[in-house]
Amino acid sequence: MIALPRPAVLCLSFALAVPPASAAQEPANPPQPNPALADPVLANPIPTALVPLDPPLPDAVRAMIDAAFASGETQAVEAVARFARQTHPANVGEIDALLAYYRSGHPPPPDPIGEILAAAMASGRDADVEAVGQLAKNTRPADADEIETRLAAYRAERQRLKDEAAAAARAKLAAARFWQNWKGEGQIGASQSSGNTKSAGLSAGIALARQGIDWTHKLRAQADYQRTNGRTSVERYVAELEPQHRIDDRSFAFGLARWEHDRILGYDTRWNLSGGLGYKLLDKPKLSLSLKGGPAFRHTQFVKGGKDTELTALAGVDFGWQISPTLRLTQVASTIIGEANSSTSSLTALNAKLTGALSARVAYSAQIDTSPPPGIESVDTQTRFTLVYGF
Repeated sequence: MIALPRPAVLCLSFALAVPPASAAQEPANPPQPNPALADPVLANPIPTALVPLDPPLPDAVRAMIDAAFASGETQAVEAVARFARQTHPANVGEIDALLAYYRSGHPPPPDPIGEILAAAMASGRDADVEAVGQLAKNTRPADADEIETRLAAYRAERQRLKDEAAAAARAKLAAARFWQNWKGEGQIGASQSSGNTKSAGLSAGIALARQGIDWTHKLRAQADYQRTNGRTSVERYVAELEPQHRIDDRSFAFGLARWEHDRILGYDTRWNLSGGLGYKLLDKPKLSLSLKGGPAFRHTQFVKGGKDTELTALAGVDFGWQISPTLRLTQVASTIIGEANSSTSSLTALNAKLTGALSARVAYSAQIDTSPPPGIESVDTQTRFTLVYGF
C-alpha cells in the first residue's frame, strides 16, 4: 500500500466530508490553474512515437530454416542460419533466437580436431598450433576459413604478448644502472703429474657480459701457470675489455683494450688498443658468426729489455654453435698485423653442460708470433680442462 503524504490525507478527508449536493453545483466560471504551479510534463505531454518492429521473417526463409531443423544435421542448420543472416540482416535477432532454440535440444557433436587445436593454442607452442591448424584445414576443407580465422586471432594475440614483453624488457634495460644486469661465468682447472716428468698447473678465468639497449660490454680475464721439473713452463695472464655499440640489427662499432703478460713468449707487458666496425653474418639462437676489424695501437715491453711501439691493424672473428641442448662450440680469434711483428691468438672451446649452472670445458688455445724474440718459438699452444660455473 502506498502511504500518502499527510497534506494529501487531509485534503482527501475534507473532500469526502463535503455534501454530495455541493459537488453537483459547479461554478459558472471554474478557477483556472496557476500556470506557474502546473506540471510542465502533465500540462504538455510528449507525444509517444510508435517504434516500428523488425519486419517479419519471410515465409520462404522460415521454411528453409524449418527444413534444416527437421533434417537434424547441425552443419546444415549452421550453414542455413549463416546464409539467412547474410541475406536478411534486419532479421538477425529472430534468426539467432531460432538457432538458440535448436541448439538447446541438439548439443554439438564431438569435435576432436577442434579440441586438439584448442589444446595446442592453450600450450602456447606456435609450431604445434600451426601444424594442428594445417591438419584441421586438410581434414575439414569446408571449415578452412573458420579455422584460419581462429589461427589469425591466435597469431595476433601471440604477437601482442611478445610486443608487450619486448617493451617491458626494453624499459627495464633503459632504467638499469651500469653495474646491473651483468652475467658471466667463472672457470678453474688444475693438473698434476709425477714420474719422469713432474708438473703442476693451475688455470682460472672469468668472463662477464652486460647487454643493454644499444651497448654491449664484455670483460674477460684468464690466468695460466704451470711448473715442470722445477721450472716455470707456463706463465700467461690476459685481460681485455670490449664495448660494442649497436648500429643496426647486423652492424656494430667496437673498441678493444687488451693486456697480456707472457714471460715464456718473451714479453713482460703487451698492450693492444683498437677500434672499428663489425658485422654479424649469422645471428640465430643456435648459430652465430661475426667479423670485425679496424686500426690498432700496440706497445710491447720485452723480458730481456727493449720496447716496441707501432700502429697496426686488427681483424677478428667470433663464432658460436649450439650443437645440442648440452653441447656448445665456440671459436674466438684475432690477428694483429704490424710491420715488425704480426700476432694471432685463437681460442677454441667445447662446453658440455653437467647440471644446472655447472659445465665442463675443454679448450685449445694457440698464440702465433711471426717475429718473436730470439730463442722463442713462434707458436705456443695450450690445452685446458676446466669446470665452468655460470651466473
